[in-house]
Amino acid sequence: MTGPAGAALDYAARGWPVLPLWWPEKGRCACEKPDCQHPGKHPLGKLAPAGRNSATTAPETIRRWWGRCPQASIGIVTGLESGLLVMDVDPRNGGHPNRLPGNLPITASVTTGGGGWHFYLAHPGNGFRFPKALPGCEGVDLKAAGGYVLAPPSLHISGQRYAWQIPHHSTPLAPCPEWLLELAKCPEHRPPSTIPAVDTGGLGSAYGRAALRGELTRLAQTIEGGRNNALNRAAYCLGRLVAAGHLDEECVVNLLLPVGANIGLGEREVRATVQSGLRAGLEGGHV
Repeated sequence: MTGPAGAALDYAARGWPVLPLWWPEKGRCACEKPDCQHPGKHPLGKLAPAGRNSATTAPETIRRWWGRCPQASIGIVTGLESGLLVMDVDPRNGGHPNRLPGNLPITASVTTGGGGWHFYLAHPGNGFRFPKALPGCEGVDLKAAGGYVLAPPSLHISGQRYAWQIPHHSTPLAPCPEWLLELAKCPEHRPPSTIPAVDTGGLGSAYGRAALRGELTRLAQTIEGGRNNALNRAAYCLGRLVAAGHLDEECVVNLLLPVGANIGLGEREVRATVQSGLRAGLEGGHV
């Protein structure tokens, strides 16, 4: 496959989860909302109902998505899921690579449709949380936990396409420079929260119970900065399994609630997120 579909499959083969985004059309977002705040940059809801949490590396899903919407833009997830930290330098807001606090190593990079740059760096791993904006540097954002970036050959609202300046195939991802690591907010690992015994009362399949245990384990190890997204993703994935008959909905809710509380989220936030994620998963149909 060529075009956006081929590029999305290429990124997924690298282990970078992707999701389909709306695209610009006639100077406005194709979503046709007159008050769209992020034209050509937000998830395509009918294909990715859980937003960023719908991102995948599964080739069959990617082919289906871009088969239905060949012009969809591509979002690449940043953070631990992809192993990516992306520095977004936007000259429209005063950003420039020559005005950074330190030198950037040679690494895969993209020229953005807005005239800026995306520098792809290897995420240092669990235990590091980066600020969304680079302190002391105008026009420089950091995309990591909970984020995503538009990827080539996506179209920008300006009419320009994102393009590889240094292709990811030809240059390995550089590690984060020391000066950037020092900005990480929490340079220590969060101890795993308590995981409740997975007792489904005999309901559900062996596959469902194993998947449930895996989701609860991943959720319990989430560090600050991505907790709500992780809970929403877990609820969505488990909702898909409920829809397929592998798990019981009440059992899933009763197991997700305490883990959500253990990772530091408030009770109301946990309940609302679990309900929203499960509903999206149930409406998404069978796995």
